[in-house]
Amino acid sequence: MPETFLVIGGNGRVGREVATQLLDAGHGLRALVRTEPRVDALHRTDVEIMRGDMGDDQALASAVEGIRALYVATDDPEESVEQMRNFVGIARSAGVERIVRLSAMSADPDAKSDLSRRHGLRERALEESGMAWTHLRPTWFMQMMLEYAPGGRLDLPGGTGRIGWIDTRDIAAVAVAAMTGEGHEGKSYELTGPAALTYQELADTMSAATGRDFVYRDVQPDEYRAMMQAEGDEDWYIDLVLQIYDRISNGELSNLADGVEQALGRKATSFEVFCRDHAAELIKQL
Repeated sequence: MPETFLVIGGNGRVGREVATQLLDAGHGLRALVRTEPRVDALHRTDVEIMRGDMGDDQALASAVEGIRALYVATDDPEESVEQMRNFVGIARSAGVERIVRLSAMSADPDAKSDLSRRHGLRERALEESGMAWTHLRPTWFMQMMLEYAPGGRLDLPGGTGRIGWIDTRDIAAVAVAAMTGEGHEGKSYELTGPAALTYQELADTMSAATGRDFVYRDVQPDEYRAMMQAEGDEDWYIDLVLQIYDRISNGELSNLADGVEQALGRKATSFEVFCRDHAAELIKQL
């Protein structure tokens, strides 16, 4: 009988890929989600769905029962740090042996940026748990471009900053390798694509792959704040996002890393390949 693995955050951009790849490899899957399953993988009849979140001790205890290894992704409010400390205690008590956590390349418990600091503190909580751990530290996801260009417009405060965009399929492949294989314990994989690209270069590549026009407009932070407020985003989240865009504009997210190759023995997926694979989805935004 195949081993069952737990995915916490299966509706997320990475979690859905982790779920898909585990199932495609013949493993059993249990998923803890806050809302109704929104992705195809979680609607398969052989998937065990549980409802709950990182603030629900009872749901967490039920989810980890009988689980040896799991993947977890969380949101980033201030309470997420204490929730992670609480969760690793619940997991350890249940006999969980290995946790693979979605972090961020900028993770640093002493960082000034709220996002980087919280990621760093959540990493520390896991490292101090006594269980085997693997940190996944990706940069920004290529899949964001499937949602960030309504009408073919990228209206973002990114300036001319570069990012080593990564395909979430690659992140998930590393996660699955760390959950199901050996040799990944105690490692922090920094995960980027093979090239650091500006938003203008993203728009140009999307246009070339689809034969349609995608345009980048560099907006000012105040304008972007107003745009997010109009969408109903909370102030803490807007502040977090604008802190990140400031770092992008200053060139702080342009570093490239070889974590995909370290973990999987192959190169990371390029943005050109991503756009060819997802051309129809990109066009749906127009």
